[in-house]
Amino acid sequence: MENVMSLYHEVAARLDPDVRDLVLSALHSDEALDGVLRGGSPPPAPEEEAGEGGGTGLFLESVMVRGFRGIGPTTSLPLAAAPGLTVITGRNGSGKSSFAEAVEFALTQDSTRWAQRPAAFRGGWRNLHQDGDAGVQVTLRPEPGGLPVTIRRTWRAGSADLASAETVVLHGTTAAPGGRMPGWVRQIDRYRPFLSARDLERVITAKPAELYDAIAPILGLGPLTEADKRLHRQRKIREDRVKSLKSGYVALRTRLGALDDPRAGQALSTLGISSGHADLEALVLIAGDEVETGDARVLAAARRLTAEDLPDLWPVLTELNDAAKEVEAATGAESTAAHRAADLLHRALDLHREGGDQPCPVCGSGRLDAAWQSSARAELERLTAAAASIRAARDRHAAALRALSELCGDVRRRVLPLAGALAGELPEPAAALRSALSAMSGDPATAHVGWEALAAAHARLTAAATDWLGRRHDGWREPGAAIRRWADDARVVRAEAAELDRLVRARAALTTAAAEIRTSRLGAFVARSGDLWRRLRQESNVDLRQIVMSGTSTSRRVEFPVAVDGAETSALAVMSQGELHALGLAVFLPRAGADASPFRFVVIDDPVQSMDLSKVSGLAEILREMARDRQVIVFTHDDRLPEAITRLGAPATTWEMIRQRRSAVTVQRR
Repeated sequence: MENVMSLYHEVAARLDPDVRDLVLSALHSDEALDGVLRGGSPPPAPEEEAGEGGGTGLFLESVMVRGFRGIGPTTSLPLAAAPGLTVITGRNGSGKSSFAEAVEFALTQDSTRWAQRPAAFRGGWRNLHQDGDAGVQVTLRPEPGGLPVTIRRTWRAGSADLASAETVVLHGTTAAPGGRMPGWVRQIDRYRPFLSARDLERVITAKPAELYDAIAPILGLGPLTEADKRLHRQRKIREDRVKSLKSGYVALRTRLGALDDPRAGQALSTLGISSGHADLEALVLIAGDEVETGDARVLAAARRLTAEDLPDLWPVLTELNDAAKEVEAATGAESTAAHRAADLLHRALDLHREGGDQPCPVCGSGRLDAAWQSSARAELERLTAAAASIRAARDRHAAALRALSELCGDVRRRVLPLAGALAGELPEPAAALRSALSAMSGDPATAHVGWEALAAAHARLTAAATDWLGRRHDGWREPGAAIRRWADDARVVRAEAAELDRLVRARAALTTAAAEIRTSRLGAFVARSGDLWRRLRQESNVDLRQIVMSGTSTSRRVEFPVAVDGAETSALAVMSQGELHALGLAVFLPRAGADASPFRFVVIDDPVQSMDLSKVSGLAEILREMARDRQVIVFTHDDRLPEAITRLGAPATTWEMIRQRRSAVTVQRR
């Protein structure tokens, strides 16, 4: 098997430059993929991990269990940390699977046997007869002659939480900081040195994708599956936004179509024939009521009416009243006589100036002389000033009348168009204001009465316009907000369009590359599995054809085409239970026997379920062969397997587990 670094370069060599960065970052991590999508560079190729490439081999040296599953008091299983075959026998319930699960849990903190079981099964991990601390411990020894590595997981008394285990890792006698696990532990998912009954059942009961994921690590395809999942997640996020935008587009058009509002009609037109044709900037302006719509004239009139007050008539009327009083005072009977006297004096002075001193032509008794002239001039000045006051009063009054007329005219010019513009939306108050404007008069006697009627009509229309503006604003608040939200979503989708296109192409490219790599790697695996099946099938008339792995994402699957006496079909359709279990062994044993695996041991739990004697004999031969360079540890309740091993003359160490009262388990040599 090739390592992750080789897989990285093998994928890179099959990709076009425009999608290479995305795929390679997806092979690395979610964070790396996010970084490339944001415009960053992909991380460097992963370095070769410790334990890959035929590095240090690890053998099991011992297993210790206390208060875990079927084991009560502390029980230990010593093992020879070297290639060879070890068989542990015992009746059902004697604690064999508990030991197998203890090894698996110590190294992985999980067990495939529990994965698909109800929560109650998983929750029953603590032994019923052990009240104190519980724990599992495995000791592994690297070859050749390396320091032992001990992994210990313990639970305090009373703890029922499986995940609460405290972990201690010892390299020889030195504890690793923080219970840090050795680097080779990361490779357990790929090479899994455990073969449980659950693994054998997967061939029969697992979903296609689950079975694919169980086999993919054997071929080193796990990173490709994870990369595809990462690309799929990122693609789905963007595709979901596209779908949401399209459904939101339909909903928005439906909502706007139901509104009797010119802004809705304008928004519908701006949305275009599809979500991709919408003018987003124009939509935002419409949403904010910042563009001219069909009711622009009405809107402008309402806003102007509510923004401007009527001018104050009362100062004009007060000035007119004061001017009228001044005119009335200045134009009484005495004022008229004074005006005539001034005229007479003016003529007399002209006569005196022309004729000199002389008798008064008016009274005949007086005399027009210098003394009279001085007195007459003084009187004339007084009378002239009085006449000027009369003219000023009359001018003031005339100006006040003009001001009243101009005010009325100005109000008509400003307000009448507003009332006309609002007549369609607010007919009654608009008509009342127009009537008041028509009745308004510049006559000082009736001006205040008409003005009061005008002010009342103006206030009524202003209130109605204010209410209309409020309803118009409130009625558009939610549609406008919906338009803005949709436009914001559309901006995101448009900004991500190029990313989505790259993700689609990257995933397609990865699918093609993965299929090519899978095909090239599957050949050796299939050959090994086929060889194992031929040795396990014994008297079966079922021939295993080329195992097929195909698909990606939720469509990934594994198929086992077979032939029965030459007739092609599927394994699941024709194989017996024993044959299917034998097929499971043929599928999963190569994983534990991979040359690149850092684990030189394999733990097999109950491998002979439903097998007939001939297949048990075939399994014994396979185990004998594996034990030449592997430490093979087999747990079984079926005496036929150790008997078959004995008949073969295969060297094996045999232990027997015996369960006594209160989960006391002993292990003794046979």
